Amino acid sequence: MTGRREFLAVALGLALAPARALQAAAEDRRGTFAADVGLLYGALGFHATGTIEETIDRAAARYAVAIRGEGSGVSHTMDSSGILREGRWAPLRTSSLFVVYGRESRLDIAFDYERRMVEYHSRSETFFLRRRRIADDVLAMPEGLRLDDVITAALNYADGQWPPEPDGTLVTHVVRRERPAGEGVDDVARRYRAELVPFVLKVTTEPDTGRATALFDLTRFSSWAIVDRPARIVFGPSRRPEAITSSLMLGTSFQVRIAGA
Repeated sequence: MTGRREFLAVALGLALAPARALQAAAEDRRGTFAADVGLLYGALGFHATGTIEETIDRAAARYAVAIRGEGSGVSHTMDSSGILREGRWAPLRTSSLFVVYGRESRLDIAFDYERRMVEYHSRSETFFLRRRRIADDVLAMPEGLRLDDVITAALNYADGQWPPEPDGTLVTHVVRRERPAGEGVDDVARRYRAELVPFVLKVTTEPDTGRATALFDLTRFSSWAIVDRPARIVFGPSRRPEAITSSLMLGTSFQVRIAGA
């Protein structure tokens, strides 16, 4: 169920933005999250809760984030570590394991800035037929390209280190498994590569509440996503997400609520 794993990783990663002004010494934070997914018009579903732990050490120019979640029939772990490089947070290693109703999805990405290479490994099962999607690849980092994982995207946004484009959108790039156009929830190719794709946030302010909200295209991350039906993020006063929601195909809905961190 690779789409569910990837969206959960994105959703939880966006929950990790620190306050804009942090002390030079290492700062540890701990938060919680709750995720609810309804599948097949409510025929199936799961509820998961978990913790978010982050350490930001500006003096050492390093960060580490760990996410642990569990519920009935589902578990999720995610770890990301990286450095402060050229004035912005940059990932060094990202790994995750997502299990839902016995279907496992694993991800491991390593970033080498000396060699300007990204090593990518993923293993996942489709939800209904349990077909395997496997990708093992190495990508070159193009010069001048802004590159993140979902954790550093959140850290850079909160710190104001993610400058907007002329049209006001926020654009970076992330590494993912190649996803052919029109891929169905159980479609499997004989061979997969990794690819760099834009990750775009369209941030606006709600006139009634003054809260910042953002939309992002989920079709870049999940074969369950619907074109022209983006996921929605609601940010709190500290630029941290408080709620993330999405509506997917086959009557599937997704909601994450974040507290603390």
